[in-house]
Amino acid sequence: MAFKLPALPKLSGRTIALLTAVAAVAVGAGAANTSKESPPAAGPPTAAPAADPPKVDEAVSNDATAAELKAAAALPQCRSARLVPVNRSWGIPMPSILGSTSTTCNLMYGDDPFRGSSRTGDPETAIQVLQRNLNFCYGTKLAVDGIYGTNTRTVIKMVQRKHHLVVDGIYGPKTRSAMNWRLYSMATRSWSRSCSSPL
Repeated sequence: MAFKLPALPKLSGRTIALLTAVAAVAVGAGAANTSKESPPAAGPPTAAPAADPPKVDEAVSNDATAAELKAAAALPQCRSARLVPVNRSWGIPMPSILGSTSTTCNLMYGDDPFRGSSRTGDPETAIQVLQRNLNFCYGTKLAVDGIYGTNTRTVIKMVQRKHHLVVDGIYGPKTRSAMNWRLYSMATRSWSRSCSSPL
């Protein structure tokens, strides 16, 4: 299924350099977006019921999987949301690290909305921003409840399959950079009519 990209203004050299730097950070942190549940899938994706996570085969070595899991565990939970500028007119609302411009963080199954004993930040808003975007750009009907439960994890797995990523159900830097986002115009205070993947 093809997505129609919104007409965006041309990017300046500075904006292109900024986006290139963001992409480099995302690629560098890409190993962090892996499963604590199962190794990555290989071959064509298969349909699975929402309540039953899809089966994956063991195509990746245990050493590589262990390294990716360790990197994933090192990422902090997204505990805020911010508008990430794409150019002078458009930005993308997305989950971020509390008190930072960084979006190199993760959300995973069980974030309800906090993970662990720390109660700082607003992870509920981060999860809601993700859920709203998934509903608009991928046609899902998630409850925008700020809880990263079974349904949100299942939709993230579908997105990861669609974009040929490791299917682990964790929203992290690789998923963030590959997925489609609805843009927000800072100049007109309006939303794009379609989604694109400008990162």
